[in-house]
Amino acid sequence: MTPFIVTILKQGCPTVDIDAHFLEVVQALTDAQSGTVVVVDKSQKVMGILSERDIVRDLSRQKSIENSTAKHLMTTNIISADTNVTSSGLMELMVRNKIRHVPIINGDELLGLVSITDVITRLLDKQLKETELMKEWIHS
Repeated sequence: MTPFIVTILKQGCPTVDIDAHFLEVVQALTDAQSGTVVVVDKSQKVMGILSERDIVRDLSRQKSIENSTAKHLMTTNIISADTNVTSSGLMELMVRNKIRHVPIINGDELLGLVSITDVITRLLDKQLKETELMKEWIHS
């Protein structure tokens, strides 16, 4: 497991039940403060991912979604990563698939959720450390 992923796993993972109604989904998204939640079934198996974008997309298709559930709103094509993924690997995955969040899954077990902000912060930190090391080397 990479150190970056260890840090991410400590943050927890926002989830919502697949049968959650629209207002419960909105509350879960608000509580998550990330704009994305992972949709799970009763046994905590990952069934999909749901973002604010999914709600907007659904709103554009129908006049009323207040009777919708997470099952009807979620994206079922889950793009995930395992615990050995690097921050660079996550960035590539996110850019290639035009997504902002990636669930970290080990087998069927949901471990965490990585945001593009997490990845950018990590890559920036790495770059700054490398720059400092190069400066020290040049001046030594």
